[in-house]
Amino acid sequence: MSLARIQQIIRYIEEHYNEDLSIERLEQLSNYSYRNTQRIFKGIFNESIGAFQKRLKLENAYKKLIYTDESISSIAYAVGFDSLQSFSKSFKKQFAHSPSDARDEKASIFQEFIAGLAVEHQSLHHDIVFLRAQQVFSIGIHTDQYRNREIDQLWADIDTLVAADFSADYYGIIVDQPLITDRLKCRYEACVDQDPASPLFFPRYIMGGRYLRYIHKGDYHAIMDTYRRIYKESLLQGAYAFDNDPILEHYVKNETNTAHVNDYVTEILIPLQKK
Repeated sequence: MSLARIQQIIRYIEEHYNEDLSIERLEQLSNYSYRNTQRIFKGIFNESIGAFQKRLKLENAYKKLIYTDESISSIAYAVGFDSLQSFSKSFKKQFAHSPSDARDEKASIFQEFIAGLAVEHQSLHHDIVFLRAQQVFSIGIHTDQYRNREIDQLWADIDTLVAADFSADYYGIIVDQPLITDRLKCRYEACVDQDPASPLFFPRYIMGGRYLRYIHKGDYHAIMDTYRRIYKESLLQGAYAFDNDPILEHYVKNETNTAHVNDYVTEILIPLQKK
């Protein structure tokens, strides 16, 4: 099965994770029988299609619990469970605590992560921007909690796939919340906004809407400290209601257009809850 077909299957499940998946559609996307599609999928991702879909349901529910003030019952139905009881049972099995405990103790989820933040750091400037839906072309990888060496290697590989005069805006999609998702299942997508004419890239859309924008300056290896400050200031202090859609990184100034690492500029774009 080609990489493009695998990406199509992933995208289809992501877009319909809270619905009954169409076996016919999966077969169309894979060009294999459902049984063979299931076998190949499990061989690549070490989980079945059903397990992947259920994990997406529960992880999106977790993000809604800690990012929003939606009721637990509304969240359960929104992510595709047919009863609050079945949702609560599955959630507790996956995360070892109840949905209500997850919401009540959300600060503890981030506490260890933000503990390394230096107290003398000043608050980050931020603003709210509106992004239009935009088509991009992406390559995705699994990454161990978004470690930079894996992401750096992906972008290095991309440099070998595009023409020397290729000029585009570069984006990263932080598909999962690494404080919730199993570290080895975290996914990252490297995106360009122009067609690189390579079969390894898959077209997709960056969703439009309101985003909270922060600016990270300098080396990508220090970007986690910026995220610590974002979570401390904007999430734990309750200033904004985040959405459960992926966080975007827009690499405004990077190694393709700037000579010095200290001059890199990255926009961190966090989707806000839709009104």
